[in-house]
Amino acid sequence: MIKAVCVLGLAIGLTAAPAPAFAQTWVNIGKNTYGSTYDVDWDSIRRDGSRVTFTLRTVYGPGGPSGDADGYVAHRQANCTTRIFHDLQTDYMKNGAVKNSTGVEEDREAKAGSIAASVLDKVCS
Repeated sequence: MIKAVCVLGLAIGLTAAPAPAFAQTWVNIGKNTYGSTYDVDWDSIRRDGSRVTFTLRTVYGPGGPSGDADGYVAHRQANCTTRIFHDLQTDYMKNGAVKNSTGVEEDREAKAGSIAASVLDKVCS
């Protein structure tokens, strides 16, 4: 009986304990020509051969797009060899809250000298 009470107490204690938050280690990659900042969640990077997936956060700068969003968080997939990438999902943000989301987007090329190329340089290294 005492053993059952101890096990029950342990189970209740474990369920009442706070769950650990998902860690995010944002690494700043740089800014684009509009002053928007680009950060990669370093803990999100997953590699499979030349393919890499990761989470990218962008906060629009003063010269960036105007509208309902002040930035976005995208789950991006790229081919490090071909330098082609696309977003699997993008959450457009306003004051830290998701305003709207999109699904898989079209392939794009990370052209030399662009912020997209700088992002791939980091996550593919």
